[in-house]
This record gives sequence, structure tokens and C-alpha cells, in this order.
Amino acid sequence: MASKPEIIFQGSGVSPGVVLGQALKLDSHNRAILRIHVDDAEAEARRFLRAIEASKEQLEALKSRLEEKVGSEHSIILDAHLLMLEDRTLNEEILTNIREGHANAEWVLTQTTERLVRAYESLDDEYFRERHSDIENIAERILLNLSGDRPFSWDSLPGDLIIVSHDFNPSTFAVMDVQKVRGLVLESGGRTSHTAIISRGLRIPAVMGIREILDSVVTGDRLLLNGDDGQVVVNPSEARIESMRGQMEAFGSSAEYASSQTAWTAQIKNGSPVSLRANTELLHELSAAKKCGAEGIGMFRSEFLFFGHPQGFPSTEEQYSAYRKLVQEMNPYPVAIRTLDAGSEKVFKNDYLANQANPSMGLRGIRLSLRAKKVFSEQIEAILRASCDGKMEMVLPMVSTVEEIWQTKTLIEKVRADLLRIPGVKLDPVPLGVMIEVPAAVLSLEVLAKEVDFLCVGTNDLIQYMLAVDRGNPHVAYLFQPLHPAVLQCLKHISEVANKLNKPARICGEISSNPFVAVLLMGMGFRQLSMNPLSIPMIRRVLHEIPLDSAQEIAGKVLTLATAHEIGKYLTEAVSRLLKIDLAPYVREITDKMTNYE
Repeated sequence: MASKPEIIFQGSGVSPGVVLGQALKLDSHNRAILRIHVDDAEAEARRFLRAIEASKEQLEALKSRLEEKVGSEHSIILDAHLLMLEDRTLNEEILTNIREGHANAEWVLTQTTERLVRAYESLDDEYFRERHSDIENIAERILLNLSGDRPFSWDSLPGDLIIVSHDFNPSTFAVMDVQKVRGLVLESGGRTSHTAIISRGLRIPAVMGIREILDSVVTGDRLLLNGDDGQVVVNPSEARIESMRGQMEAFGSSAEYASSQTAWTAQIKNGSPVSLRANTELLHELSAAKKCGAEGIGMFRSEFLFFGHPQGFPSTEEQYSAYRKLVQEMNPYPVAIRTLDAGSEKVFKNDYLANQANPSMGLRGIRLSLRAKKVFSEQIEAILRASCDGKMEMVLPMVSTVEEIWQTKTLIEKVRADLLRIPGVKLDPVPLGVMIEVPAAVLSLEVLAKEVDFLCVGTNDLIQYMLAVDRGNPHVAYLFQPLHPAVLQCLKHISEVANKLNKPARICGEISSNPFVAVLLMGMGFRQLSMNPLSIPMIRRVLHEIPLDSAQEIAGKVLTLATAHEIGKYLTEAVSRLLKIDLAPYVREITDKMTNYE
């Protein structure tokens, strides 16, 4: 019997890791919902209300089970679903249409759902567009309760499943056997979807936004899923599987490897110390960070506390509880909270601030925080209060002027003074840092650096703004080049200024998780790297093999080269010669993903 042909799909990697498994194809429960005339409209309305109540009870139970798995910060996602079920305006609209039209509840619910989904899909903002899946998930649950169907059962399934579907209800995480699921492949969704957030928390590699993959997959097909670069290969060849073997083993054994290496202090071969920290956005990721030997949280993306909250804004107490847990769990290592880094279109629902033509260059990051000072003050208060429980740092995103730092410091002092007036309150110092991610910050770095305690380089945004490339735009994504000479000159300048002023400088973007680039960054003078927790063991191991003078020599040569292509080629060859470790799986990443040349 001839083997099936290999098919490659490209989507968006939303949860890291490389895994091999067999497909479990789930349909979208598409039904032929017909309009049926009902004589007793009141009885039909009562049937709809009973389905609503049954759905509420189920979600409350699922919320409790999800809380046990990933913590309250993600079980709160189901609160958003519960609020939708309790939406009086929406329910009254459905009940009115049932009563006036004498129509069956299934048909009315489906028509209303389709109208809402079309409205959400027409929005420009990715985060709000993805909320249509929440509406569909709620409607599906109500339909199940109207029909009496039972939800999908996970019993008697094998343990190497990669789920393939159009979408995936976040509540399903509460009932599925996580040990049986290796990955998730969806036609819809993106990095800010609730499903993506929970996938990262559960350490399940996921790729989303793959168009029409359902037509090419049947249950039982072999799949190779790369959550790092968003690629999914259906029926991969043995040669391709072998080429990815190193990355699969690195993902599968990273925590186990780290547990035997946590006594190591990361350092260059000649003894120069290096701090390897974790980038996180979920409290659940603390476990992986600690197992992988992270020396602190280099950047906690606090906006995910906002995105997952049913009210849009977590209270001061909710934020304080989350930050306090972070510093307690990571003690004695520091935790850096990046203040809200989101555009107003993601935070201020139905507010005049949400009307922006170009959100990525509009009211976002520190600009939004300084406009919404009440919300910003609440976040500052939560951070300051949590500082008594461990080493806390605060980082300001998208800073472009020194005035933004001055205004923030004034606000911090006001909040601190107000807290200290409360009897018994004691506050520890909280070092202040800024994200260097726009060209203006690079060019005015000395002025900015003198006002803060440390610097964080957000390479993802810095590359985007420096090269004027929207990495999400497929027409120009090939120009998003982390190894572009201009980008590397910026990084070298940042390192020189930081060392001159004796200010710690931390690389917080994705590039620090690539072992070749990590060596380059060491040679440039950086001594703090923050990355996905699962990348830390490999980077620590690589740095132990590299003499500092060799890293400096490599950096010196790289800065003389003219193209990202030349740099990628030289870097892989030069570092590979120095290492006893097989880095073959990372070569493709640096020559294709990191340089993006064709």
C-alpha cells in the first residue's frame, strides 16, 4: 500500500513545542437547523430557558475543574461565557423571536448567533475578531442541551493525539485527558484567543489559523506539529521526522533535563555569569520556569490578566494576588512586571479611545496607561504592595520620550505616598525599567537610561518598527529579519550605552531563545536573556561550551557583514565549530526563520 503524500501547512504558532502524533479530527458539530413552526410558543420559550440554566450549571462545574488544572486566572475565562448566558438583552431578543415568530428555539438561536458572529468577524482588531468563537461555543452548548446530545467523550482514546478542528471550546480543557493530547491544530483562532492562552499554560503545542487543513486530514493521519514556527506537516516523511528529532526531544525532555541542571549557574565558558530568565504571561507557567532553572521572570506580560477578565479590568486585589504569587513562587529571584502593553481597542470596550485607525502606532503601551491614569494607578498599587513578598521590578512598554518616564515616576511616587499613609503598610523598593522597542528609544537611549534602573530590549517590536514591517502581513513578512544588519547595530549600541552607564540590559524577545543568536548576544556584551522557559536548558548548555573571547570575535565579524543571509550562514558555521552539541534542528530556524531570505 502506497504511503500518503506529505502535505505542509503554515499557520500561526501560538504555543511552543515540536511534537509528533496521530490526528483526532473533530467536526464543528455542524447541523442542519431548520425552522419549525411551534404552536405553543410559551412552552418553546421555557424549553430555551431550561437549556440556558442547564448550560450555566455545566459551565460552573467545568470552571471548578479547570481551576484545578490551570488555576483561577484561566478558569475565569469561563466567567465570560457565563456572562454571555446571562445577557438579558440577548436572551430577550431570542425569546421575543420565539414567541412572535412561533419558531423553534434551535433555529432562532442559530440565526442570532450567525448575526453576532458576522458582526465580530467584521471588526479590524484581532483580539475582538477572535471573540466570535466564544459566542459559537456558547451557542453549541445551548444546542446540545436543547437536543439532549452528549458532549464528546475522551474515554478509550490513545495517548498521542493531535486534535484537528475548526475551533476548540476552552471549556473542553476541563474535561479532556491532558496526558493524551500532544498538540492542537485549528483552522481559526490566534495568539490572543482563550484557547491559545490555556494551551500555553498546559504546555500543549498549538498552531492556529491554518486554512482548509480539515479537508486534507483524516483521523489517524500522522502529524508533525511545530508550535515554534507555526508549521504542520500531514503524513511527514521519515527524513523530515528525523530532521526534527532534536527539537522534539528538546521539548519532551526540557523539564527533566533542567531538573538535573538547576544547580548550574549559567555562564560563558570562562566564568562570566549570565542570567537566564523566563518570559511568562500565565501563573501556570511558573512551574515550567522553575523546573527549567529560570533565574527569575524577565518579563511577565500583565495584559493577559486583562484580556482573560470578563469585566475587562481586573481589580487591584486580583492583580495584587497574581503578582504576589509570582514573587513568592520565584523568590529569591526577581520578577519583572511589564505594565499593560495593549492598545485601547483591546481594553476600552465601547469607549471613544477604541476608535483608532492604526492601533500598532496609536494609543497603546505606556501612552494608554498615562491616558487612563486610574487604571494605571491601580496596577502600580498592586505591584508596589506585592514587593513586600519578594523581589519585584516594573517595566514600562513602548517608551519613546523621557517625559513618559517622568510622568510615570511622579505617578508611582503619588501611589507610594498614598499607601504609606495607611497604618502598618511597608513597601520595598521596586526598580524601574523601560522597554527599548522603538527607534526613538534607541537614539535617545542615554537620556532614557539615566532615568531608570535597567533596560529591557523588546526585539520583536524593535525589529518591526525598525524595519517598518508588519510581521503579521504575509505580503511583507519575509522582510521581518531579526539578523538584519541595522537591527544588530541597534543591539550593539544598546549594549555599549548600558555598559557605559552601568545599567543592566536584558534581551526579552524571541531571538534570545535561539542558541546561535544567544552566543552573538553574549559577544555583544549582553549578560541577561529572557525567553520561553523551555528554551533555558539548551541556552544554558550552549553558553557553557563557548569561550567569551570566541563569542566576542564572532560578534565582531557579524557586525561587518552586509546581509541577514550572510550573517545567518556565518553564525551557524562559526558557532557549530565551537560546540560539541548537535544544533542541527536550529540551523533551519536561523537560516529560514531568522533571516527570511529566499
